[in-house]
Amino acid sequence: AVVSTQSTGDTKRLLKVQSLPPTVVQENERKLEMLQQKLVQTQDSKVSDKYKMVRFFEKRKLFRKLKSAVKTHGDDSPQVQKIRDQINYTVYYPLGEKYISLLPKEAYTSTKVIAKQQEIMTSITEKVTNKELEDASRAEWSRDKSISRSKIKSLQAPDLSITERQIHSKPDPLPKDADDFFIIDRG
Repeated sequence: AVVSTQSTGDTKRLLKVQSLPPTVVQENERKLEMLQQKLVQTQDSKVSDKYKMVRFFEKRKLFRKLKSAVKTHGDDSPQVQKIRDQINYTVYYPLGEKYISLLPKEAYTSTKVIAKQQEIMTSITEKVTNKELEDASRAEWSRDKSISRSKIKSLQAPDLSITERQIHSKPDPLPKDADDFFIIDRG
């Protein structure tokens, strides 16, 4: 069901009525809290869906940069760490807020935007270093070469089940003692 501001407004107006029994008031207060939470969640999901593709493409670009930086500078260089922090930024950016791109077409001129981006970047970096968040640049789904082949194989599709093999295989030839009354030989 779609949550609308109209339903929350209806519930608020109903709560203003003085002659309601206490059970109805309590029930409608709970309903109002639930509706407000759902409304916030839907607004957050709309914002996150809007920037989902931008974040995806930035993450792809950053993984390519990471791969080339590791080849040229080694795994422990400050350039590689900066790219790892940027990957964590794209993954852990707060979903309810407008996404501030790391790779904009034109550089940001607003000091507010730059300050907010730096604030979010430092908070995410601190959480990753304190192990509150997993380092997304080293996750299994990344293209990091440190992943063993057994983990990659476990991420692939499982074998077909016996019934699926039977469905996708060629039909068995008729047994010799089968009734050939309905078989038409057009050969």
